[in-house]
Amino acid sequence: MTQQELMPDLPIDPQGLLAANLDGVPKDRWPQELVHAIEVLEAAYVRAGKSELEAFGLARAGIVALAEYRGGRQWYLPRGDALAVALRDAEIYRRARRDNITALSDEFGLTERSIWRIVSQQYALHRRKIQLQLPLGE
Repeated sequence: MTQQELMPDLPIDPQGLLAANLDGVPKDRWPQELVHAIEVLEAAYVRAGKSELEAFGLARAGIVALAEYRGGRQWYLPRGDALAVALRDAEIYRRARRDNITALSDEFGLTERSIWRIVSQQYALHRRKIQLQLPLGE
C-alpha cells in the first residue's frame, strides 16, 4: 500500500498558492507557535542541505499540509525516546516485506518476533485510519 493510499484526500497545492498567500501577512500577526514551527522546519531543511529560500518554502508547504490535515484540532507529538521508537516503527512498517524480516531484525537490533509485532501494530493503526468505523454497541 502506498503512502498516498494511506493518507486521506487532502487538497494538493502544487503551485504553493496557499503558502504564497502567507507572504502578505506580517509574522507578528501569525500565532507565535506557527512562527516557531515554521522556523524549526526551516532550520531542519537548511541542516539537510537546502538553501534558505528553498527551506523556507518547504517549511511553509509542510505547515500548510499539516494545517489541512489536522488544523483546528489539538494533537500530540511525542519527543525523545517515544518519538524515536514511533519513527523507527513507522520505518520498519514501510520497509517490511515477507522476505526481509531477518534483515530488518539485524539492522534494527530486534528479534524477528519483535519486527512482526511492530508490523502488525502499525498495520492496525493504518487500517483504522483508512477504514470506516461502525458505531456498534452504542
